[in-house]
Amino acid sequence: MDGVSFILKKEQKVAFVGLNGSGKTTLIKLLLRMYDPESGVIRVNSIDSKEYTLSDLRLNFSVFFQEMRNYSFTLRENFSFVSEEQEYDDAAAEMALRNAYCDDIISMARKGLDTALTRFFDQEGIELSGGQHQKLALARTFFREHTALILDEPSSNLDPIAEQKVFESLESITSNKMTIFTSHRLSNVSLADRIIVLENGRVIEDGTQDELMKNNHRYAEMFKYQQERYMVESC
Repeated sequence: MDGVSFILKKEQKVAFVGLNGSGKTTLIKLLLRMYDPESGVIRVNSIDSKEYTLSDLRLNFSVFFQEMRNYSFTLRENFSFVSEEQEYDDAAAEMALRNAYCDDIISMARKGLDTALTRFFDQEGIELSGGQHQKLALARTFFREHTALILDEPSSNLDPIAEQKVFESLESITSNKMTIFTSHRLSNVSLADRIIVLENGRVIEDGTQDELMKNNHRYAEMFKYQQERYMVESC
């Protein structure tokens, strides 16, 4: 990252957009202090993030990364492992499953939340597809108590219908909370109040979708390209 500077506000929904290698995931990892910046400072509530303990800092976030995995235990255990500080609740887990459009997983789970994932430890366990694993990991992210939600490519393995349903859920569950997300599919970023466009570790655009389309620069170029590609693939 080089010369990156911006302020994220409470209750704001922000999308980081850019090509692979532009720095989207790096920014998220810096915010979570998976590593520290070589120069500059990241402030949370005007305080250098290094002044917080890692546990206190990360307690405020619920994060979904592209490569998140689920555990070969029961559905209930997959949720109960989410946080030591959070009291487990069946109703909250079931709500998170619905918000992540996991109806197909629920219909497979004959033992309900006691259903095991995979058959490693239970021959009556269920095997999930890649998209189903992603939805379940999203449900765990929604389940965790948080003041800020971070989603790194939350729909990369979802089919178009599931993707639409998940983003419809996001509009309601992210109300009054800071939300940061990345997505290669620019049709999804209309959810964002603000879009930050990254290129080679730099911020090259920052604004609403309408503003960036009027600028007719990199974001508008990527958006129009994806629209044209979708139209060709649909023909």
